[in-house]
Amino acid sequence: MCKIYVRIVAMNLETREKQWLLQEKYKGVENEAFLDDLKKLKNGTPLAYLIGNIPFLGITIDLEYRPLIPRPETEYWVNYVLEKYIQSKSCIILDIFSGSGCIGISIAKKRPLAKITLSDIKSENILQIEKNCKLNNISDNQVKIIQSDTFKNIPLEKYDFIFANPPYISLEKIHTVQKTVLDYEDHLALFANDDGLFFIKNCIENIPTFLKNEGFMFIEFDPWQKEIIDIFLKTKNIYFEFINDQYQKPRLLIIQNKNLT
Repeated sequence: MCKIYVRIVAMNLETREKQWLLQEKYKGVENEAFLDDLKKLKNGTPLAYLIGNIPFLGITIDLEYRPLIPRPETEYWVNYVLEKYIQSKSCIILDIFSGSGCIGISIAKKRPLAKITLSDIKSENILQIEKNCKLNNISDNQVKIIQSDTFKNIPLEKYDFIFANPPYISLEKIHTVQKTVLDYEDHLALFANDDGLFFIKNCIENIPTFLKNEGFMFIEFDPWQKEIIDIFLKTKNIYFEFINDQYQKPRLLIIQNKNLT
């Protein structure tokens, strides 16, 4: 029964993806281009790349330059942070490891009083962020886009909030990653050394330089890393907590920059 159920689920997913592709990209009309895309879909090309865009918190994220595809887990926690921490006040925000720009642009759209800096190491992602800002009618006065290897080119100023969705998959766990992800998505945006924690630790070490007193940093991580991060952070004199995603798995690290006695 289990094997039959798995096959049925796989068939249903394949059917749904076919229908999404047909409706979203081809407006319900089957033609030669659709059949070509259907072959690519069956061979493993991610549906979002074939359609060319993906929704994220009410905006449209174009994927022309093949950035990392935004995940539902990220959408979930960004919405959580918006509702709990960033309501309708003026603030200064840094979105580092921006990729497609989905986090910073969705915040800009929903919080027009915020000033947001988006950064990424890849020139292709910078072009993607620029395109997505225009696509979603984000004013140049609200956002600043910087090409930077982590914090190296970020202006020395203090931010109210820092968002980071860094590469965090451990190289030792590459065998657990779906084949379609390995074959088609950017490894630079996926994997990191030191059990996948290299960039997460880098973000934490930069808190005194870039985060205002009482400011918050939000970092996405792999659920299995929670215990290691907890041990690491207990060596620091800072406040932190973990938040679960919609699947009840630990996914978001929240750090507040305040002195604890």
